[in-house]
Amino acid sequence: MATTRSKPASKTSAKPAAKTRAKLASKVAKPAATTPAAESTTSMGRVLDARPDRLDFRDRLYAPPLHSLPAAFPSNDEIKRFLGSYVKQGLILNQGTEGACTGFGLACVANYLLWVRHLGSGSRAKFESVSPRMFYELAKRYDEWPGQDYDGSSCRGALKGWHKHGVCACSLWAYPLNANNEPVFERPKEGWATDATQRPLGVYYRVSKFSVVDIQAAIAEIGAVYVSAEAHDGWDGLLNDKPTKPPLNHGQLPVIAPVKDPKSKGGHAFALVGYNERGFIVQNSWGERWGTAGFAILPYDDWALHATDAWACALGVALSLPDGKGGMRSQEASRWRVASGRSINELDRSARQPNNPVDDAWPLDHAFLRPEHEPWPTDQAYLHTLVAGNEGRLMVSDITRHASDAAGHAQEIVVEQPLAWFKGRNEKVLKLALYAHGGLNSEGDSIDRIRVLAPYFAANGIYPLFVSWKTGVGETLSGIVEDWARKVFGPEDERAGGWLDLGEAKDRAIEALGHVVGKGIWGEMRENAACGVQAGHLLDLLAQQLQSLAQALQKNKCQLELHLIGHSAGSILLGHLLTVLGKLPASPQRPSASSCTLYAAACSVRFAVEHYLPADSLGVLSLKQLHLYQLSDANECGDGLPSAERPVYGKSLLYLVSRALDDARKMPLLGMERSLLPAFARDATQWEAKELPFVQQWQKAWSPPAGVLAATTVTSPKIRQTRMGDQAVSSHGSFDNNIEVLTQTLERIKGGPLVGELEWLDY
Repeated sequence: MATTRSKPASKTSAKPAAKTRAKLASKVAKPAATTPAAESTTSMGRVLDARPDRLDFRDRLYAPPLHSLPAAFPSNDEIKRFLGSYVKQGLILNQGTEGACTGFGLACVANYLLWVRHLGSGSRAKFESVSPRMFYELAKRYDEWPGQDYDGSSCRGALKGWHKHGVCACSLWAYPLNANNEPVFERPKEGWATDATQRPLGVYYRVSKFSVVDIQAAIAEIGAVYVSAEAHDGWDGLLNDKPTKPPLNHGQLPVIAPVKDPKSKGGHAFALVGYNERGFIVQNSWGERWGTAGFAILPYDDWALHATDAWACALGVALSLPDGKGGMRSQEASRWRVASGRSINELDRSARQPNNPVDDAWPLDHAFLRPEHEPWPTDQAYLHTLVAGNEGRLMVSDITRHASDAAGHAQEIVVEQPLAWFKGRNEKVLKLALYAHGGLNSEGDSIDRIRVLAPYFAANGIYPLFVSWKTGVGETLSGIVEDWARKVFGPEDERAGGWLDLGEAKDRAIEALGHVVGKGIWGEMRENAACGVQAGHLLDLLAQQLQSLAQALQKNKCQLELHLIGHSAGSILLGHLLTVLGKLPASPQRPSASSCTLYAAACSVRFAVEHYLPADSLGVLSLKQLHLYQLSDANECGDGLPSAERPVYGKSLLYLVSRALDDARKMPLLGMERSLLPAFARDATQWEAKELPFVQQWQKAWSPPAGVLAATTVTSPKIRQTRMGDQAVSSHGSFDNNIEVLTQTLERIKGGPLVGELEWLDY
């Protein structure tokens, strides 16, 4: 069943349906340990938690064909001829006690469409159900509702998943139930990824839930429609003690009774596979004991009262693509979340280079001198990435793993994958670079950057591991800044010169408004980073797994050499990580950082004093190995938001954070050049007076050798980002585009020159 965040039924309201619920649930015990608890109404021992889809104007709307509809669909003759064999094929599914109806409802629709195709082909092979488990896991990952408890999912999420991944056979990704009717999670078997691409979704359209005629037309045209509605105690009354025989005609279908107890309602997803004068024909996923062999009639008035969503969909065609060797290859479904706007049957026409795959095109389309520098596939990038979500939780990006298995996910990414890579190398030291992204880019944009950056690390014997953010604040902040400017100055086109030309006065006005109304978004990101240290959250799991990696290496008389790199707000993540590492018992197995490089650190100097200074005394990072890169103050003031080319706010992100978004106005940030210069250590016009002692304390503790600060300050207004000499503006976001900066970082970690010049960083 699907998802509305409804409250559990009270003990009083649960009594009338207690007997029927107990029968169908077969004395249901507590939910399976692998299944997160859902705060939603239960019916017959099952979770009703299907969420209604959010309004999305990008949805394609179904337009019914212009022809008359049959009075009933399917015909009585078709029911008699085909429904019995349909049931015998095992296509009446049972989701058990888990709220997995979004997966099961869509599986019913997919099975019906594939079964019709199977009959039409004349094949005598046994028909096999698709995997409802795969659909359900996809629905949870692509659910558009915020939250991390996975207590339900939406129809759109399931359809997006099918569109992006296809669906494999149930035998390759099963949905077993234990003796208590509780589902037991199992990961898919080998071969699932290739098999899934053989059942792609073609097109899908939203059908108006208010139009009975449109839904009837879709059913008559396609055969099955994927819907969600509020189920209730009227559905409970169709429970039978044992499976019943399939109906032979419309007249043998039972009718769902009207709701008696409104508190029994909860979201449920299912398939509509027919209609008649009484209502729609439901194919449910509660087994053959419900209704007549799993089927019943939902009256039109009940649908009108309780409907939430309706979708019409059709099958697609599996593709074969050139393998680059003169042959053809099958596609494989990704284990990982696929970026917005992409699906298994969408090819990228921008791919021109011979090795650039059209079904997973590189973020940049250039010719590389060294094949090992070519961008990685998206799946490979994900195998090197941990994604931080709300409250600093580790997002389980791998759809083949249970959404609650963050510990297992962290172990694979941080321990198992590096060890497998290191096993084939004749070395005693595993150099691992942990790169924390800045929080400006979304997960998809960060993965694109990782695809480009990671090969340069690996080519030089450095294992790259990245921490990205589920949602980036860059676009949000840029949009907010433009809104602030309009609130202060009005629409730009109402001014003769436009408010882009107002200079410092404009910036001060935006800062003043931002300090009052805009601190929340930056504070939330900092809070998410801080929450990562909680037990079972990202930074806690990362520290544990780094220690496990170090221990595994030491058993083989090898060692871990950890290097930290942080860009912008990545410095906040790394500061908290160092604190967690410092709290581990001191031992040879405790990981410590051999170096730490921060690009335009967005943490405050106070934060650096509280986290980076103790790391030195605790032995997890020597301040002598802390390397800071920053823009010159002139470049900070030449930057802008949303960009230097369109400076609605005429300075860098760090200036906006310092003067508007952090706890104090004029907060000294570690990544700002003036925080590191003695001339400003006591300047109350530059920094908030209460923060000056922290600036002085930091400068006293961290004093780079002569010339180092000048060497790591980007003073040129342009940076080189390609081997051909192409340049970009020196901006807050340009450090991972800067060939000189990244070369220095890699050479410092490697301990020598690189195998070849960095080629393209112009993503």
